[in-house]
Amino acid sequence: MTYRLTTTMDPEKALWVGTGIPPALRGLGFDEIEALGGQPDALKKARFYVDGLRSQQSKTWRGIPINRFVYGRGLLFAGPPGTGKTTLATAVLCEARRRWGMTVYFARYPEHVTRERQLVAADSSTDPELLSRLRYSSERVQAAQLLVLDDIGHEHATASKFAEDMLESILRTRHADGNPTIITTNLDGDEWQARYTKPLRSFMDQATRRTIFLGESLRQDAA
Repeated sequence: MTYRLTTTMDPEKALWVGTGIPPALRGLGFDEIEALGGQPDALKKARFYVDGLRSQQSKTWRGIPINRFVYGRGLLFAGPPGTGKTTLATAVLCEARRRWGMTVYFARYPEHVTRERQLVAADSSTDPELLSRLRYSSERVQAAQLLVLDDIGHEHATASKFAEDMLESILRTRHADGNPTIITTNLDGDEWQARYTKPLRSFMDQATRRTIFLGESLRQDAA
C-alpha cells in the first residue's frame, strides 16, 4: 500500500500569500486599529470606504460601471511620519480581501521603483528567479483589484524623472482600468507641488479621496 503525504495550507495564511503585505500586518482588521486609537476620523472614513467598495465597483451585465464617477476611486493618506497611515492602508487591503474577495497587493513605492529599474536593466545574465519575482511584483502593481503604494515621495529622484513618470503612469492606467489605488505619503501640499506635475496633482483629486493624518507620531508613544 502506498501512502501519499498531502499538505493543505491554512486558509487564513492562504489569504495573504503573494499579496506583498508585510508579515507583521497580515490579516489586520479595523477593530485592531480602533483599539490602538490615534486617528478615529481616518478610521471612520476607511470603514465607510470598504463598506461601499462593492457598490462603488459595480458594473452592468455589459461591463459598464454603474457609477463611473466613483468607479476605481482610491484613497490618499497624507501626514507626518508615524501617524498610522501605512497601518490603516494595510487594514483596508485586508478588510477588502476578506469581505469582498478582492485581489490585493502592497508595495512600498521606493522599493517598487528599484525593482522596475532592475527590470529595465535585465539581460540574459539576470538570475531567472530574480527576474520572475520582479515581473510578478510589476504585474501585481498594475493588475491587483486594490493596491497600496506606500511612502510616495521617498523614492530617489533623478533628472530623468523616471520615478515620477512611472507613478503617473501607474495611477492613470489603474484608474482607467477601474482598479483603486491607496496612496500613503509624508509630503505636504507644497512638497507635492514641487515634486510632481500639475496634471498629476489635479488627477489625484479625481482618482482618490484625501484624508489628512494629524497629531504626534504613534511610534513615540510605543517607545
